[in-house]
Amino acid sequence: MENTLIQNKVKLLFEKISDPKYVMNNYYADHFFTKIRCADPEVSYLRSWPLLPDLIIEALNHSGHYHNTVKVFLIRILGVVAQGEVNFAKIFPKKGDEIAKAFSEINSHNMDSSLRVAYLEVALALVNHNSGVFWLLESGAWREILRLCNEKRTVFVVRQTYKFASSFIWKLNDIGDEANVKLVLLYVISPMTEIDLIRIDSMTSEEEDSHCKTFEPMLQILLAVVSNEQQIKTSNIVIEFMLKDAKVLTYFYIMLDRLRREDVSLLITKCLFWMSIGKIFLSKPVVATVKYDRDDFIELAVTYFNTVHHFIKRRCATTIFDYCNACNLIWALVWKSNKPVIWERDGRKVELHKQLLVICLVPSLVYITLGQNTSVTSPDRVNDYIFKVMNTTCEHTARTAYALRDLMLQLDTQSVTLQSVKRLTCLKNHLNDDQANLVFQALFYVLKEYDPLDENGDMKAEPSYDDDQEKVLVMTYVLDTLLSLVKNYNINWQESLEVICLHTVVYNILKRTNLSCKFVVTALNVISITVKKFLPPNLSLLMESKPGSTMHELGKLIYIKMHDLNWEVRDSALELLYVVTDISFIKFPPFQKQILSNKLINMATTMALNDHEFYVRASALRCIGAASKMSPLWEQLKIDYPNIQELLLTILANNPEGIVRKEACNVLCDVYQNVKMTPNFRAIIYDHMVCAALSDFHWEVQITALKFWKIVIQSFLNDQGMLDGTFPPVTFSRETRKIVTLNDKEIQRRLSRILDELSSIGCLTVLVKLLHEDTEVDIMDAALSLSMELLDTLDKYKVPENLKPNENDPKSVDELLKQIKLDNYVPSNGDIDEAENLAKSDNVIEGILKADDINLLASIYERHMSLDTDETETKNKIKLLKFVTPYLFVTFLKTNDLKQIIEQKKNWKDGIKSLSSLLDDVLGIYEVNDEVNDLDCY
Repeated sequence: MENTLIQNKVKLLFEKISDPKYVMNNYYADHFFTKIRCADPEVSYLRSWPLLPDLIIEALNHSGHYHNTVKVFLIRILGVVAQGEVNFAKIFPKKGDEIAKAFSEINSHNMDSSLRVAYLEVALALVNHNSGVFWLLESGAWREILRLCNEKRTVFVVRQTYKFASSFIWKLNDIGDEANVKLVLLYVISPMTEIDLIRIDSMTSEEEDSHCKTFEPMLQILLAVVSNEQQIKTSNIVIEFMLKDAKVLTYFYIMLDRLRREDVSLLITKCLFWMSIGKIFLSKPVVATVKYDRDDFIELAVTYFNTVHHFIKRRCATTIFDYCNACNLIWALVWKSNKPVIWERDGRKVELHKQLLVICLVPSLVYITLGQNTSVTSPDRVNDYIFKVMNTTCEHTARTAYALRDLMLQLDTQSVTLQSVKRLTCLKNHLNDDQANLVFQALFYVLKEYDPLDENGDMKAEPSYDDDQEKVLVMTYVLDTLLSLVKNYNINWQESLEVICLHTVVYNILKRTNLSCKFVVTALNVISITVKKFLPPNLSLLMESKPGSTMHELGKLIYIKMHDLNWEVRDSALELLYVVTDISFIKFPPFQKQILSNKLINMATTMALNDHEFYVRASALRCIGAASKMSPLWEQLKIDYPNIQELLLTILANNPEGIVRKEACNVLCDVYQNVKMTPNFRAIIYDHMVCAALSDFHWEVQITALKFWKIVIQSFLNDQGMLDGTFPPVTFSRETRKIVTLNDKEIQRRLSRILDELSSIGCLTVLVKLLHEDTEVDIMDAALSLSMELLDTLDKYKVPENLKPNENDPKSVDELLKQIKLDNYVPSNGDIDEAENLAKSDNVIEGILKADDINLLASIYERHMSLDTDETETKNKIKLLKFVTPYLFVTFLKTNDLKQIIEQKKNWKDGIKSLSSLLDDVLGIYEVNDEVNDLDCY
């Protein structure tokens, strides 16, 4: 039924676009193609619908009269449909000549850019099947498409062209069409074979630029072809022809020798590296039984090191780093699912990827040993590390490393290091743990150069305490990469002892005064990670016995950064405080002394109440929640803020930001579990949580309020003797102060009492209201999960069987919901009633009507704004006038298939984004359907 409905809507769509005056909305068109290309069964059948090709053919017959947006839409839908070989066979015998003519004009400046992109989508679709490939060959359209990258086109068009070239050539390879593979490749490399660079004695810069303009598109296409890591691992015609017949390596080396433009040289060398990899797999394709040895990778290593030496001779430092980074990324991509390539040489294990990686680290090592601050870093440690690195390399790696060092000594070391560490950030997610430890150590020693204290803890004698911007940038990139490595890899002290000192170095650097906001934020995040990951519990004894370390002064650092002018720094400081507070509960108690001595939780509370940035307020609230577990911290907080619990309720009720209200709700959950409350305050918090669950506009606040009610239910069950979800045979009764046997009757009595209490405080009402159909599906799902947990416990002890309705109770929950009223009431401290507010509003309107001066208007605006209540005042609350009883709660859950209702809501929600709904929008169904409510929007 749904399929037929969509088909009818598609027919209507084609009728609508046949109007010459119709203009297709790009927003709807893009979403239409996103939907129709997905694997959703609802739309996948549409691509093979037999009538769709006929509709397209009919529309193409009159396309000359259509608006350009409609033409683009038709060609794009042709691209989707033409992916199927059957549809291709229907459309192209009738419209193939017209389409071929359009491809012949695809390079014309008269063709609209959007239409050009649409035809490229058609070309990419045709590559999916043999018929489409043969049509591209016979029509010659592929030549016109490949010419697109020779002109100045948009980036998207050029990238699509490269993608087409790669897909087309590899498709010809897959079908075994050797002749046409060679034909297309010869066409691609024709600029290289036609321009004889050997015969050119000299070349001006203008001539070189002209040649590079010709070579660059060719190199980009070749790079797109050879960088298909899945295809080159198999036996293939493409690589074999390029290596043996076309002799492209010879041409590449000639071009590399004669051309000096660095961007073109980089493209050539990337192609050379990929071709070297392809040569390995050409002789030994990747299969389950194949085994590789050292000899298989010699040519690859030779290509790599010779290329680096070539760039060193040309003094192209930046290109070296670009090339080395690219090679590391390429090898990580190609070899990611295989064991590392390792061989033994002179009793040492040598790993291929490490040989590639070490060259990337040379600038950092040169900066450490030969930079401006040579005297500060302990030479023994650095020399030990360099010896360790060189001990894992081969002779060629060492020679290349020393050659690069000599080049750096002739250049600006700091500037070159900056370019190097910039590019190292690209590698941080493409390493294994062993390589990550190697990079970590190198960057640690670079960062150590920025430490203002020497090995003895004394201030270094520096020419100027204010560093130049370039040095700050170097350290920022280094610190950012270190943070990523520590987060994502197993950096351990067995491999990298330096990780133990990382906290101290970063702490000392933060004493500098010229640090950027980004650097400070990253530094605080690094300290957070080191505190969380690298502090063993037994280190607490060392802290107690040896005060004065950087770890001992952590509280002071947090205090200082919590006062920073930049909100990002304050937020990061609060995140660090949260980590410290959290681990000080059990793992690291000595931190509590620092928190207390610096009154950090009190300061966090001040920020939670007053900071102008809401993200900072939310982070501060998290710290308060973590502190509620520890009595000393909470008692200190109560000294400055004796009404802290009431203030948290005020934030929950009145703060305009959902993220802050959510965190306030989380804190109240922690406080409820960790802090003893008076019965009066418990009643107040229950009322507020009813309001938060039922009426907050932020769905995450409502979900968090449900978390509170889950804690309340668990607390009530624990108070009645339940342990780990079951009742023990006996328990101690607080009422009788005796040991009580928990038989079935006693358990039922206790569970009934819990239900009565949950009913009286509004918990059951909250659950029932949130399980109503007008609730957001995520909230309804969370409410059902909590309700079913409670019902399972009741069923386990057969409580529902003993529940009976009260005489005056409604007969059903639906009837009760009609009687429940959400009544707005003004708290006792409110001094402005509704009538007075309305009167003031009327005065404002009257004042505006009579205003004849802009200053008067400004004054009236200020008076109007003063009507808004301050955040510290309590706003209107929701009060329940009727409560759901235990009997109605259980009956409601048992008589309604709530899981099915939620599933239907999820399907409805997904339906909003469905193809059918999208077609309604395009067709304007909602515009002409009188039965649809204007306010019923989604």
